[in-house]
Amino acid sequence: MPFAIAFPSGVSVALLAAFAGLGIFACAATTFEKSPGITAAALVHAAAGVLAVLAADMITLLIAWELLTFSAYFIIRTRSRRLPTAGSPQAERASVWYIAAQICAAALFFVAIVLHGVRGGSVMIEALRPEARWFMFVAILIKTAMMPLHGWLVGGYTEASPTGGIVLSVYATKVGVYTAARLIEVSPGSFPWLSYIGAVVAVVAVANALMQRSARRLLSYHIISQVGYMLVGVGAVSVANNPGAGAVAGLFHAVNHIIYKALLFMAAAAVMHRLGHDDLRRMGGLRRKMPLTFVCAAVGAAAISGVPFTSGYASKELLKQVADPIPGLLLAVASAGTTLSFIKFVYLVFVRATPGGADQSAPTYHQPRATPPLRVAMVTLAALSILIGTVPPIVPGVPAIDYYKPSALLMGVLPLVFGAAVWAAFRKHIVSRLDLHVTRTPVRTTLLAVTRRPLRLLRQTHRLNPQLSVGIAVSAAVILTFLLVLFA
Repeated sequence: MPFAIAFPSGVSVALLAAFAGLGIFACAATTFEKSPGITAAALVHAAAGVLAVLAADMITLLIAWELLTFSAYFIIRTRSRRLPTAGSPQAERASVWYIAAQICAAALFFVAIVLHGVRGGSVMIEALRPEARWFMFVAILIKTAMMPLHGWLVGGYTEASPTGGIVLSVYATKVGVYTAARLIEVSPGSFPWLSYIGAVVAVVAVANALMQRSARRLLSYHIISQVGYMLVGVGAVSVANNPGAGAVAGLFHAVNHIIYKALLFMAAAAVMHRLGHDDLRRMGGLRRKMPLTFVCAAVGAAAISGVPFTSGYASKELLKQVADPIPGLLLAVASAGTTLSFIKFVYLVFVRATPGGADQSAPTYHQPRATPPLRVAMVTLAALSILIGTVPPIVPGVPAIDYYKPSALLMGVLPLVFGAAVWAAFRKHIVSRLDLHVTRTPVRTTLLAVTRRPLRLLRQTHRLNPQLSVGIAVSAAVILTFLLVLFA
């Protein structure tokens, strides 16, 4: 029966609590923007995330997807009275590209429902029939922003207002992971495609994050990377000894990611409200000026890197139990890159001296420290990151394994040590590269020559009117659905 809801069980309860709690914190934080439109859209966005976890049928879940899409559209494009750069023409364009990508994903979701239904399946949430899995598989790749289908996330999250970015960081990709955990019990072709794709993207996204000069672009690429971790778990359900272990590991990491990534976006929002920008090249010296934000950002950086006794370590340890050897190795590489990236993030924003010539004069929208809602939220999320890392089974449905046995600690610490060693050896080079333009190395020249035609096609696609892209996506969905129903 469509339009049915049911209270979840196991780790999904923790996901529901994270969606609801972060909705309260994030919506309270948006009041600083003094834009009722952003706050109203944030409320709808949070409610849609909660609805996705409560959905007991595919129609209701698809409605939650669409509520997330259209509320995000308004969050990205609505002007902030506090920060004039938010709501710019770039933000308006990013919002339309966001909605175009999400409509494509929803159309594929709808086609999967139709195929599942005509083959005798129910609209209630259950493992999809083989005919429908490929369509849902591609929809999940779009919804989770797996590269190269990630442009909507980086553009949208970067162009939204600072507190709007906090709201966006919590829901869409994690709802995609949750959908995969509920509907794709076995990957198409009985091969763990999601697991392998997620592992590769985890590494590639970290490499992209390391090159960013914008704090929020860096954080956005790390969302993509961390969602790759989640898909390694969710995609491993067909190969793990315990069929449900992969989904538990992936969703546990989703819960932890919601907490520490929202914490990092809150720290970035506090810094943006103080400085008026998120350019890493012009930041520095905020450790003494914003001590609470510095401490909370350091906890978030430790959690996302997987430092022992933080939440990120616990869920990464659980992921190791279910991942295939190759995805597991790739996640270790991604962990080293994440450590390097967030040492760089904390150093550039808070630790180093203010760069010479950087303009840090107080703008008209200057906010000397984080607002009370942001301060309360950051302290709460930092405490949760440490609590979950110390006692992982406190999260419903998470198994009580020995997370801190010597071998587990050694394998968890090695990537951290490697990332820290690279930073210590190449810090000056990494920092100086921020101010350099990209040069044409032989490798880069070769890659550009090989990919010239695909890149040209991609540029031509992006020159299309975004509204036309949305129309094409909707028309293609309608035609495809009609043909499938006609010939099924």
